[in-house]
Amino acid sequence: MSKARRSGEIVAQILRQKGLGAGLQRGQALALWPELAGPALSELTEAERLEDGVLFVRVTDSVAAHQLTYLREEFLRRYQERLPGVVQELRFVVGAAPKTRPKSPPPAPPRLSPGEEVRLQELARHAPEQLQGIILRAGRAVLQKQKENPHPPCPICGAPSPERPCKPCQKLLSDPAVQREAGRLSRFPLKTRLEGDPLEAARYLAQQKLEAQLRELLPQVIQQPELMPILQDTARRYLQLRTGEKDVRAYRNLLPETLASLLKEV
Repeated sequence: MSKARRSGEIVAQILRQKGLGAGLQRGQALALWPELAGPALSELTEAERLEDGVLFVRVTDSVAAHQLTYLREEFLRRYQERLPGVVQELRFVVGAAPKTRPKSPPPAPPRLSPGEEVRLQELARHAPEQLQGIILRAGRAVLQKQKENPHPPCPICGAPSPERPCKPCQKLLSDPAVQREAGRLSRFPLKTRLEGDPLEAARYLAQQKLEAQLRELLPQVIQQPELMPILQDTARRYLQLRTGEKDVRAYRNLLPETLASLLKEV
């Protein structure tokens, strides 16, 4: 494996663990379309959005859209080589591509708050030195994209949505495979079998389950201190799920305040 590819995988893993991975994947899929389509086709098309693994590509006319359907499998193969598991289906939508309309100067990107900058700096600090600049730039781009939309990001895929989770992710949550993975992740948080948004949906369900267990255990432990090891084990799995790290002693601050004060170690 090349050094550049390995570095890219490390960046993706760190961003995914901190909740920025889904937004980064969507941006990568959209930005990659002109390269995969080629100069001629990219003049007639534009990758518009990625929802639930489906990439929607706007095409200028129905004839071009029909011809592109014959190349669908080839485009999917190219995406699989460059972004494994991100684009699972292609749909061509007929209509004027935004690039053909008169362009106005793009607005300045939203400014990040001092707190957001501090969190990004902290995230980059834990990465290898040669990756810190990449993580900062990628993290800023994702947060700025989220701030451009008035709706808060979906807790699963990160897409701005008036509903939480968004409708595509609500559909994912009812998928039997996602529910099975969620049950397994609540027991073994670091052993994943899914990828992309299905994995994030399973993590969301597993985190909710572990949070409920922590709330139920807390008053029981206060009355029965001998149950403390069970509470510690549940808290450990909860933090491993949230951070992707095996050793979570440094992340006790991510626990609810009442738990953090009660648990001296996890």
